[in-house]
Amino acid sequence: MIYFSLAICLILMIFLSFAIYGLWVNYIHDKMIRGFLFPGTMVHELSHAFVCLITGTTITELNLFTTDSAGIKYDKPKIPVLFDFAIAAAPLFGCAYVIFFTSKMLGNPIHLDDTFPKEIHFTLKGFFDLFQHLLDTVWSTFNSFKKQLHLKDVRHILFLVTLIIFAISIAPHKQDIKYLVLGFTIISLILFFLDKAGISLLKYGWWKHFIRELWLLATIIIAVLTTLLSVTLTIMGFIKAYRLTFGQKSARK
Repeated sequence: MIYFSLAICLILMIFLSFAIYGLWVNYIHDKMIRGFLFPGTMVHELSHAFVCLITGTTITELNLFTTDSAGIKYDKPKIPVLFDFAIAAAPLFGCAYVIFFTSKMLGNPIHLDDTFPKEIHFTLKGFFDLFQHLLDTVWSTFNSFKKQLHLKDVRHILFLVTLIIFAISIAPHKQDIKYLVLGFTIISLILFFLDKAGISLLKYGWWKHFIRELWLLATIIIAVLTTLLSVTLTIMGFIKAYRLTFGQKSARK
């Protein structure tokens, strides 16, 4: 069930980052937010461009300094849907790699549990158990991160800032979401049935290491994005309540 767990995590990352990015850009100073997220934007767009080159897709425009979200434009890929998914998914892995690389460079300032999800039966109850496990994992990741984070330590501050910037920068373009959801779902199903057929890729060390690190990154990114979204919505709620309350009083006067 690790593949289903990962697919759900990756899809959650897509929607959470998309929601936060949209809220921040629309309700906070646009240029300030884009400036803060600029390193992530560069990685995001260059990841698209890199996969475009690999797939032979013609790039018609690449502007890393644009003020809107259309940093890259490209022609229709030679193999529709498949290459569309590959190009759309590139920033997710590009931004995740930067977080992974930064963590290693800083000596792994935060240590988290990288235990795989337990085997769950392919039933309705199994899927409920899967979601419960995901929620528990994200919550425990959040608590572990909170306990280990020391803001007096420069390494921890750098890691936290990097995590926030590149987690939000995963946010896909709206037109890419359908390819991402469909693609990750299909891939997880293929890997699941291969595993059930006795063709387990997890017996290969490099693949197991990749999946383990991706699982670890996914849970910490979701924990951070969930926290950011909660804080953002809470602040927005207070601001709206303040405006409604005191705005009406001012209008009456």
